[in-house]
Amino acid sequence: MHRALITLFGGMTALLLLAGCSEKGTDTEHSATDTPAAVSFATDGHLKMLYDNRMHPAAIEYEGKIYIAWRGVNGWPQMRTYDLESRMFSERVNILDGLEDVFDLDKYTRDQHYNPVIWMSIDGHFQLIAGCHGNRPGNYNDCDKMKTKVTGDIYGGWEKVESTINISVNYPKVYRIYGDQTLMHFRNTGHLGSWTYRLSPDGEQGWHGPEQDVVDMSLAADPAVSCLDFHAGSYHGIRISKDGKTLHDAFIGTQQDFRDTDCEAPANKHYGELGDDRRYNLYYVKVDLRTGQVYNYAGKELTAPVSRGVANTDALIYDTDERIFAVVPSIHLDENDQPYFLGEVSDETPFRGWFTFVYYEDGEWKKTKVARTSHYFNAAMLDRNRDGDFRALLIVGDGEAKKDNRHEDIRNLNRYGWGDRVEEWISKDGGATWKLSRDITPVEGYRYQNIKRVSTGIGESSNEIFLFYGWQPDAKPGEAVAFLWDDR
Repeated sequence: MHRALITLFGGMTALLLLAGCSEKGTDTEHSATDTPAAVSFATDGHLKMLYDNRMHPAAIEYEGKIYIAWRGVNGWPQMRTYDLESRMFSERVNILDGLEDVFDLDKYTRDQHYNPVIWMSIDGHFQLIAGCHGNRPGNYNDCDKMKTKVTGDIYGGWEKVESTINISVNYPKVYRIYGDQTLMHFRNTGHLGSWTYRLSPDGEQGWHGPEQDVVDMSLAADPAVSCLDFHAGSYHGIRISKDGKTLHDAFIGTQQDFRDTDCEAPANKHYGELGDDRRYNLYYVKVDLRTGQVYNYAGKELTAPVSRGVANTDALIYDTDERIFAVVPSIHLDENDQPYFLGEVSDETPFRGWFTFVYYEDGEWKKTKVARTSHYFNAAMLDRNRDGDFRALLIVGDGEAKKDNRHEDIRNLNRYGWGDRVEEWISKDGGATWKLSRDITPVEGYRYQNIKRVSTGIGESSNEIFLFYGWQPDAKPGEAVAFLWDDR
């Protein structure tokens, strides 16, 4: 495979594959036989410079351009555009320029959760939220919110947005829904907090939500039954139906925060002692956004918030039997709003496992192993290709990527796992069997993580353009590289 080195960002180098886009926007023509190429668009990344499915979107399509945000210099939100016709990138912009006295910028280096999420309000202003991760009483936060001073222009300056969304917002996911409203889904408070959403009529102000949160796994905990319920939480990924009226919510259960308590965390039946954090099982509910009512897959209405007990009884679609399911799955909705799920489940070790496809057929939830990978945080993206076949874009790894997991400085790029390759897998029989289709790894020897969608409208995302990032094994914070894969 041909490779060419192009200088980016004043002396740093990034490997570009055939696509040939540089900081200034140089373009190289493609032939019909070219292998689709991943193109570097940033070389200043920190840990999780692009976050996993718990945050969305990092990129949106608007008037022929992809607007991309990432965690770059000093952990601050950066943006640039990718022109769909010319396949060229614009100059980048540091969103916090001029806001040094408005926000606490020092915090951004310290926490990988402070990634930016972007969207557009009804009046045409780009909106951005970042710096979200208030975990403890007295440290709750409503994040840093800002918008463009000029409609449709990320280069005309940014200003603070004063409106309040919620007392605490973590892992924001933003979607346009029916009636041109904007939905933000998030976790309320810390690790064991509840999950809910807020709606805005214009995408900037007037945020309001349901009377009850959607899921609260520690609700109704009873010490006479088990202390474990007091340590129950969850992590969520969502998709919005194409008509914008239904929220599809896939979540995994977690048991956390046992330290300094009298409740003893049980050993895992497969792996023994796991420490303070164990994440198991896949749950699914859907929310009618017109009424706020919550239902399970069978259509049974559930009382909100959904507790751990109710989730285990009425919302569980995959009991992993204490095998780790750490990152919320990628969700695909077909033309009938039928959900399909793809995520990594551990196997021989807590780290090494299988990307697993979960689907409903013949009255039951079925599971298919797709490909092996090396860490339970490795990311997957599920959709369909042009032929209508299921397509899985996977961060695939050999062995187990446990060496630096959770033992290094929180800024260490290797802290939360990685894969060795980025691969496309295809199923032509509805997900029953899978085969490797293409290896789209940009740079051999790098480590990779977190494939991201590009939002294109209500209930829609691009199935041709994706983002992910990588780094050299010994790279320092601020040296991760972000890639865009244009498969048109």
